[in-house]
Amino acid sequence: MYKNNINKEIPLNVFSYASILLVLFVVLIVPHVSPMILTNSSSCEIIETIHKECGSDWYYLPSYPNYSPSGLPDFDQRQDNWKNRAGIWTLCGPTALANVLWWFDSKHSDQNGTPGDGIDIYPLVKDYHAPGVLEPGPYSDDHNYNNINDLQTTWDRKTHSGELIEQIAWYVNTDKCRNPILTKYGTILFDMIFGVKNWIKDAGLQGDLKVEVIFKPSFSTINERLQNNDGVLLRFGKCIFDFRLSPLLFHHYVSVAGINSDGYIAISDPGWDKTYPCSDSTIHNDASIVSHDIYKVNFTSPFPLLSSWWIPEYAVYKGALVISAIIISENK
Repeated sequence: MYKNNINKEIPLNVFSYASILLVLFVVLIVPHVSPMILTNSSSCEIIETIHKECGSDWYYLPSYPNYSPSGLPDFDQRQDNWKNRAGIWTLCGPTALANVLWWFDSKHSDQNGTPGDGIDIYPLVKDYHAPGVLEPGPYSDDHNYNNINDLQTTWDRKTHSGELIEQIAWYVNTDKCRNPILTKYGTILFDMIFGVKNWIKDAGLQGDLKVEVIFKPSFSTINERLQNNDGVLLRFGKCIFDFRLSPLLFHHYVSVAGINSDGYIAISDPGWDKTYPCSDSTIHNDASIVSHDIYKVNFTSPFPLLSSWWIPEYAVYKGALVISAIIISENK
């Protein structure tokens, strides 16, 4: 189904046929498990320090007044008890995708408008008519903060309802909510691709936006695509050296806010705020408040068949392998 949109940067000659089948099964079928750890290790001032240390060759997705005033948003998956039956926060996929869809929607909105003005021009993100007090209001609007999530509504996994992140979770079948007979949790890659394609189609934008998946993406590819102002989601694999299957079994989605060609990356992480930690998981629903966590990447992957580069200092996973990427771009 996705043959024309899949870019495999994997040297297939290094694999046996059995290895190929195993990798494809894992990246397409096995869902992520995303246990989250809170930290109080830093403040937002660390951004300037890191930029000085790693040079000035940074590129960030641009900001838009209505309403991505800080570039790519940084929404939080730890809201409204979005946990599976095992008590694990599992909406990192929908939340990372919400960052990108909101950013594209902001790009095409009236830049003289404001959140809460009641004007919705671009159909990628719609007004979901949150029942709570409008933030900031005064009108119901696609860019109100509680249009991302309203605490007065809980996610009903059996119905297509709720605000932006819950709507996306239904589309991408998080926790197999559309197939309740199954007990999978998280969001498998196949469902993410299928879900975002349907989201774009239902918005009437299939002629404007396209979706690609890249297995084992190179850092240079991610750098090139971000500087093309494409939306980039990365699928991390957990790195546990004494458990060699860990990258295949434990995954986490993030979106890319900025990149430095010298080997640094800034991410909007749905589950962990390193640069600007906070105790209120709803504060980032105001898209002006972002963390954009910065990491140095390493090009000597401990699992070279799965990833060409990784982030050793990603503390949540004791190292994160970049296994695959989902790219959303505009047809130009």
